[in-house]
Amino acid sequence: MGFILGKEIAKRVTEIEKISDRLIMIKLEMEPVCLVLIQVYMPTSDSEDEEVEEIYEKLEELLDNQKGTDSVVILGDWNAVIGEGKEEKVVGRFGLGKRNERGEKLVEFCKRRKLMVSNTWFEQPKRRRYTWKRPGDTGRYQIDYILVQMRYRNGVKGASSLPGADCDSDHNMVALRMAIKLKRIGKARKRVKWDLNNLRLKTR
Repeated sequence: MGFILGKEIAKRVTEIEKISDRLIMIKLEMEPVCLVLIQVYMPTSDSEDEEVEEIYEKLEELLDNQKGTDSVVILGDWNAVIGEGKEEKVVGRFGLGKRNERGEKLVEFCKRRKLMVSNTWFEQPKRRRYTWKRPGDTGRYQIDYILVQMRYRNGVKGASSLPGADCDSDHNMVALRMAIKLKRIGKARKRVKWDLNNLRLKTR
């Protein structure tokens, strides 16, 4: 579990915090505010509810430690079905399936933290909304989501699953297009090295 960053983006990393094998955070210097990326891997439906509660508690604590001005994006496998149907400013019209108990918990978390589920807001056919299919292709589900703070929603230009992407996983990739600006990094002054062996001494 982790992040793959391009060379220029990697230069902007100011903080990395691995909370557990299921939760990791990095902070990037952007303009006009910092971008906080949090990756989540929730326990499967076979796991005890206490395990899910523990991840949510750690996630809440992590969010509380961020600056109020930071732009926070939370992405990953939530093992939850939000389902179809718009709900306030949290869930858009382009979910998939019928909401389950874990999905209800995720929606309540988003409401409390003022987050939107970005990949339910952009239209795509149902056959392209799923992010995971059961072995044997006996069922297709949307359980991976990218959450964005509502106050930065105007910066989100698109979000969707990519069923055709080859990522060596039984999950489909979920992509987010968001308008961000890299913070300019000042170039360090180049230090001049003198070759003492080739110095010419000027004499009178």
